Amino acid sequence: MKILQVYRSEPNDDVKTLVEILNRDREADEFKLYEDNPDYSVLVEKIFAADKTVCWW
Repeated sequence: MKILQVYRSEPNDDVKTLVEILNRDREADEFKLYEDNPDYSVLVEKIFAADKTVCWW
């Protein structure tokens, strides 16, 4: 199962811990919306390639 983690802001320690738990035994990818000029077409491709997507605010 492939999981995509999408971050709206830089993750704090709690979020990092939860992401680590969710990513266990899975192929994981991430997308950082908080970085300058995110490429939304790449985000769409990653969403469709993943079995599960989790968004962190």
